Amino acid sequence: MKLTVASADPSEARLAALRQLSADYAVHYDMADLPDDPAALLAIRDRYARHGLPWRVAEAGPAIDRIVLGLPGAAEQAERWRRILGHLGRLGVEVVAYNFMPQVSADAMVVRTDLSTRTRGGAATSAFRLSDVTPATLPHDATPIPREEMWDNLEGFLRAILPAAEAAGVTLALHPDDPPLPRLCGLERIIDGPEALDRVLSLSPSPANAITLCLGCLAETGADLAAMVDRYRGRFPYLHVRDVRGGPFDFVETFPDDGQNDLAAVFARLRATGFAGYVRSDHAPRLSTDEEAAPDGYAWQGHVFALGYIRGLMHGAGVR
Repeated sequence: MKLTVASADPSEARLAALRQLSADYAVHYDMADLPDDPAALLAIRDRYARHGLPWRVAEAGPAIDRIVLGLPGAAEQAERWRRILGHLGRLGVEVVAYNFMPQVSADAMVVRTDLSTRTRGGAATSAFRLSDVTPATLPHDATPIPREEMWDNLEGFLRAILPAAEAAGVTLALHPDDPPLPRLCGLERIIDGPEALDRVLSLSPSPANAITLCLGCLAETGADLAAMVDRYRGRFPYLHVRDVRGGPFDFVETFPDDGQNDLAAVFARLRATGFAGYVRSDHAPRLSTDEEAAPDGYAWQGHVFALGYIRGLMHGAGVR
């Protein structure tokens, strides 16, 4: 297992601290896009490298919104993906984690209804309650498309770019929808649980077609997380670590040691099945001493705790 960190536009001091905290590799996390510019991507790689953090995972980009909903410009986005995958492969990036949720606004990816719920000791965290969803939760003017049409769009996307991913030596790792609901805010969402992930993997036998095993998203479905490690053995190069309390219609995000799942058992299965991919902390609560402005779930001190906790889980499973 390889411990990674993701941080939104980290400072030089933050990058140095992340290496000091035992992170081994960098995840470049950009929910907006990735540049189609070899020089700009090289600058990203070199910035991480200066702090002893080889860049191995790119998360969330390039832009994919036209492809998901089958809108004009989808073919151009696919071509841009092919070019960027080539750039990334030449820079040593091994995994691109992506979503296939409708991206109709800046908030259309991960939907939460409360960003200031209190968890252990009063730490602020995010929560989702379906009964609290209103048209104002995610205002948009997108035209919904049928689920099977969205599946066709995903299959066409993979058919178009998997050869480029294979040639670049990059694995595509599709992230589950969050929250894992089949329809939300008037839009279909197709990657809503283990059966959907099974279908994704059945779309192509290519070794470049894989998933991100997001423990938090699977916890929201009520899945047995250790069983998910066995179910997707060899098909996930990238692991997100977080936990929740609740289910798909009503849940609260927690510290990784304070949720409803036995993460030590999960890491024991990871060790037993020979998982050698990349691991990162996912959303973390905001501590009372953490005053920085940061995207929800990415405040600094909560991730410092999560990073140490994950390293402890790795050591407990016998991974050094």
